[in-house]
Amino acid sequence: MLFPLMVAVGLLAAADARAHAVLVESSPPAEAEVVGSKVEFRLRYNSRIDAKRSRLSLKGAGGAKTLAPLQGASEAELIARVEGLGPGRYTLFWDVLSVDGHVSRGQVPFITITP
Repeated sequence: MLFPLMVAVGLLAAADARAHAVLVESSPPAEAEVVGSKVEFRLRYNSRIDAKRSRLSLKGAGGAKTLAPLQGASEAELIARVEGLGPGRYTLFWDVLSVDGHVSRGQVPFITITP
């Protein structure tokens, strides 16, 4: 009697985990060193996301900036660009809405260095 209940709970948990958008690849990757003051971000997820309702923000020693995400080559990709970054440690925070209505959040830390 207990085993069927455990299987049912496991299946529900697996279905819930698949419902959220998961970052599968980023450019720059986490902890990368980026040369120069211009950065183009490419974030690829495991499912389609709503770019218009997703948010990106960049935080570093100079403060915080909100970035305008654009749809990438597919509905599972976001692109954003920023210029004028000084050398230092930054973190890109992402907050995306998957097309099934679930919100996912995460971050990509990186370092910029002068050429």
